[in-house]
Amino acid sequence: MITTKVEEIVELGYKAVSMDEAAKQLSMDYQQVEKIVNVLEEFGVVKVIYSPNPLHPPYYITVKKLPNPKEPSLPKGDIIEEYKIGSAEDFDEAEVKIIFLDKDKEYFYFIDHEPLAPYTELYIKKAVEEISLKLPSQLEVVREEERREMVDKLQKKYAFEFVNVITEDLKLRQLLVGRIKNIMFGLGMITTLLLDDMLEEVVINKATVPIGVFHKKYGWMKTNLHLSDDREVRNYAAKIAREVGRQITTLMPLLDAFLPTGDRVNATLKPISPNGATISIRRFSRRPWTVTQFISSLNTLSAEMVAMLWQAIQYELNMIIAGGTASGKTSMLNALSVFFQPYHRIVSIEDTREINLPDSHWNWVPLVSRLPNTEGLGEVTMLDLMVNSLRMRPDRIIVGEIRRKEEARTLFEAMHTGHSVYSTVHADTGRQLVRRLIEPPIEVPPVELDALHLIVVQYRDRKRNIRRTLEISELETTGERPEVKRIFMWKSRTDTFEKIGTPVKYYQLLNLHTGMTQREVDEDIARKVTVLNYLQKQRVFDLKRLGLVMHLYYTEEDDLLKAAEKNTPLDKVL
Repeated sequence: MITTKVEEIVELGYKAVSMDEAAKQLSMDYQQVEKIVNVLEEFGVVKVIYSPNPLHPPYYITVKKLPNPKEPSLPKGDIIEEYKIGSAEDFDEAEVKIIFLDKDKEYFYFIDHEPLAPYTELYIKKAVEEISLKLPSQLEVVREEERREMVDKLQKKYAFEFVNVITEDLKLRQLLVGRIKNIMFGLGMITTLLLDDMLEEVVINKATVPIGVFHKKYGWMKTNLHLSDDREVRNYAAKIAREVGRQITTLMPLLDAFLPTGDRVNATLKPISPNGATISIRRFSRRPWTVTQFISSLNTLSAEMVAMLWQAIQYELNMIIAGGTASGKTSMLNALSVFFQPYHRIVSIEDTREINLPDSHWNWVPLVSRLPNTEGLGEVTMLDLMVNSLRMRPDRIIVGEIRRKEEARTLFEAMHTGHSVYSTVHADTGRQLVRRLIEPPIEVPPVELDALHLIVVQYRDRKRNIRRTLEISELETTGERPEVKRIFMWKSRTDTFEKIGTPVKYYQLLNLHTGMTQREVDEDIARKVTVLNYLQKQRVFDLKRLGLVMHLYYTEEDDLLKAAEKNTPLDKVL
């Protein structure tokens, strides 16, 4: 339980004490004590008594005792794992325990979020009221991002003014400011859950059942968190909608939006969801996955597969990444983007910002689509951005996801006009991807698919909760219908990757554009495998350092290869 000087002031008041004496005992300014006592008096906790003699300071007496909050109790079972999420710098923190329940024989997500002591909670409640009155209701001629930044800055400033009165501990001050912000703009404990990097999804199916989460290691789990009633769920849905300039009402009971953090939110109301309001939050990764993590800790694909994709990207071959929902399509696209030459002009087009390139890619222009406002005006679609991007002289175009006929047509038009294009599409296999592209409703002419050089298919094994690159394939378009030729395949039984075909067209394309023979192409892949293995040994798993290595590769390839062969410490190379 989080306590502050507010509890100490209440404790002193059980025997009646002057504010002057309380200030001396607690080493506080008289004005600070007076401010806290006035808040407590407003809530009926203390009574202030003024002396007939104006020279004597007023004193106060505690007249109401509040019960302490109940500590959450652990369910019966074995604690499989425990870890902390958040920090003072995040303005919130909590402890997580993964428990295997004795009774239900399933995993359970227990989050221990230290509650505020009751009198401090009253003080924080008053702070929220007063800060809300101080914040500007409208900021004219200010872009939405600037407005958010300004409001956040003012809110923190006013919140610190309040919490500085009740504690001198910097960490506690930061946490209390976080609690104030969460009450004003957040989603309660849902906001705290979103601090957990191990979570991919947070769901509210209805108010009468616990909040659910999807954990990267343990899959779907119930939590020890509940909402009070359907009204609270609806209030959260409405708060999310207002945050992104949308509405969710009985007339418009569906909401599909993105939070400023990039997390995707879907909400429904009655009568669409008969059991009550629902909220589903797809958590956006705060630390993008990298190819070195895919090879080592995650075993998503092999070093040889990554090396081939690296080579294809280096020589500007077009690529589509396919897969089912939550199979890791966007994560793979983002991870492979590090292989672009640092001096190339890159334009990325997305519904929400998920692509992250290293700082070394200075010539990158990210574009994000925009939903219409409540009057149905101001929409900027993916297609609008794709058409516009062709006028920006890009070397590379990244498209978050292709869903519609017009977007696919524009994508392949960009390929045929000499742009190097990378995108994602929902499809479970390479053959299914081809069918989706050439059949209704997308209907790309089969002959157009000749511009697509490689297909990467991501797969999510729900039983084992793993993600793998199911196949890497090329297209052969000699007949009327393009034929998928698999190069690499994942073997489910052994959880290994196997090269099952020779990429004939791939060799021909590289020979045509670079003059390399098949042997030279294979030797180049082998050199890239050497570099990738070196990066794993040097534990280069973050995007920034990986970007520096790629910059070195494209400027001093021989020096990097020598360092890789000798396993020279990377700090001596960069």
